[in-house]
Amino acid sequence: MILKRLYEEYDVSIERILIKEYKRLKLSMQDAHVLLALFSIYKKRRTFTLAALSKRIDYTADQIGASVETLINQGFLIISLENKEGKEREVFDLDQTFKKIEDLFAQDELDKVKQQTETEVATTLRLFEQGMGRQLLPYELETVRRWYEDQKFSHEKIIKAITSAADRVSVKYVEKVLNQSVPEPIEIDEEVENVLDEIFKKIK
Repeated sequence: MILKRLYEEYDVSIERILIKEYKRLKLSMQDAHVLLALFSIYKKRRTFTLAALSKRIDYTADQIGASVETLINQGFLIISLENKEGKEREVFDLDQTFKKIEDLFAQDELDKVKQQTETEVATTLRLFEQGMGRQLLPYELETVRRWYEDQKFSHEKIIKAITSAADRVSVKYVEKVLNQSVPEPIEIDEEVENVLDEIFKKIK
């Protein structure tokens, strides 16, 4: 996990991230405080005790226990038994917290891609409809979808081809213009493909 490595090796402030994002992670303020207390212990030792947490936050043992249970149930915290020198002790693992934060940020990036792609496709369809005086037919929509899905042509290039077509604008003509220059092959981004699926299902 990249975030875990950044935290352990480069002192990235996971605490600042949790303070800012705890609501989006669906944590209460109390649960977030307990999680922050666990992180304050994390680099020193992985031994879990309620006493160590009680020294760091102003909650009762019952409140801390309830938050620990919530963190376990929601997948932020794992507590297990470890045998060391013939003695058993409870140790904790916060790997899933790192993963949840990474997943949250990854979804943010996907949402940005989705929003940008929706805007670009809407602009392209609007220009076609204005130039042709009608809505695109299903096979024309499929052609436009393929342009964006295959990522052979940039959005800017597509718009330029449409506007340069003037009164000859059609999907077939614009595709001919776009194909006049041979683009370099680009690996299809699966996330973009999924986003386009959603966009064109709404249009159809």
